[in-house]
Amino acid sequence: MRIRIQQVRTIISLITITSAIAASSILLSGCQSTMTRVNDCKVGDWVSIGTKDGAEGLDKRFDDRRRFCSLVDGDKIKAESSANYDQGWLLGNYQYWSSLGREDGRAARAISYFESQSKSQTTQRNHTPLNHHAYEQGWQQGNADYWYQTGMQDGKAARNAGEEESRAKAGAAIGFQLAAYQHGWRDGNYAYWEQTGYQDAHDGIPDLELQGRAKKAASAGLLVREDAYHTGWSREIVEYWKNLGWNDAVSGRDIHTRRDDAQKRGLKIFETEYQKKWEQRLQQYWQDMGNKDGYGYPDQLEQRMANARRDNVFVIAQTRALYQQAWANQNARYCTVENAFNWGRQNQAMAVEVCNAGMQNQLRRALLGGQDYENLARRQRDAHNDLLVNNDRYEDAERKLRRLEQEIKRDQDDKNRPKNEDTANIDKRREREHHDLHDIMNNVRRKIDELKTWEFRYEQQMQQIKRDLYLN
Repeated sequence: MRIRIQQVRTIISLITITSAIAASSILLSGCQSTMTRVNDCKVGDWVSIGTKDGAEGLDKRFDDRRRFCSLVDGDKIKAESSANYDQGWLLGNYQYWSSLGREDGRAARAISYFESQSKSQTTQRNHTPLNHHAYEQGWQQGNADYWYQTGMQDGKAARNAGEEESRAKAGAAIGFQLAAYQHGWRDGNYAYWEQTGYQDAHDGIPDLELQGRAKKAASAGLLVREDAYHTGWSREIVEYWKNLGWNDAVSGRDIHTRRDDAQKRGLKIFETEYQKKWEQRLQQYWQDMGNKDGYGYPDQLEQRMANARRDNVFVIAQTRALYQQAWANQNARYCTVENAFNWGRQNQAMAVEVCNAGMQNQLRRALLGGQDYENLARRQRDAHNDLLVNNDRYEDAERKLRRLEQEIKRDQDDKNRPKNEDTANIDKRREREHHDLHDIMNNVRRKIDELKTWEFRYEQQMQQIKRDLYLN
């Protein structure tokens, strides 16, 4: 009995604590979830608890947190908890205002926007203590980020350094940071020249083109970064020769024509890389041709080699081996009994003559077998459909017979039914109907049995065709 009382008390205590925690969690505003707060209480790091409150823009709420944590783990509340909470809250409050300032600075808002933030609905709702110093620190960083990105964009757009004067005038209201702008512009200018070099190499333009570009840039007051240009150009020129080799292989060109052209234009040649891609493309080409011809066509290697010049391709040392291997693989995939049977069912032709002589008779039988199989399948479907129709006819006649027999029995059991000419005529008519329905049912029954027999025979013949497919 005492054990039961103790259990009840424990349950009541747990319910009380849970209710109290739920009530306290409602009172505690902020974004933190109840489980997060419970975990914080169990850890007992009051600096962290204060930091989270401050970083959410909340005012100091130590008393509320202490009351909540006392329901979770009161042992983690120490004498120094209040001071630790305050220490963390100051750090979090600084982070909150610094983050707002950084966002506003990046959004090209003036530092005076602090006044708007201090009167915002969020600030008023959370009673957030203001921290102008933290906001200004964050704003300075965000403003510098803004001008760095602006300078970066101007540099990438090939605007000259004098652009900073117009930027300074336009940005005076939000605070212009010259050092940040210049830093971004230098990085953007580098990116511009690197991309220019990359694009020239991509288009197969010699790096000597830089001389002309540099003169135009200098006349426009634009800083020239030769190192950046050469970095981008060198990074892409190898890819240019690789792509050229890949495309030339099936366009009737080779390194000899390209070498002469490059030397005339002063373009650096990467012959090894070009040749490797050129050969890889031709290897793929002859493999593709073997795959194409192998599926239903005879070996056409000699003809394709003879027409290589006309087709703007080249014969290489591996041509014969690559083509014939691919052709043999595809021919093996094409010349199967399954293919012959399926194409026969679809009434499609098959080039049996391209297959191994020892298989041709078997493939022809499979092709004809597929046609026969499909004819039988069509007959079986027709028989099955007729069977369904006759089943319906039989059931309909059976229902009519059952209803007629019920009427006959009803009249026979009726002792008050008059015996006259009319009732005699009715009885005769019913007797004829009864006889006719029996005849119909017998005929339909025989038809059903016949259709089932044919359906079974068709199935047996179809299965026999399948079994005969692999007989030599």
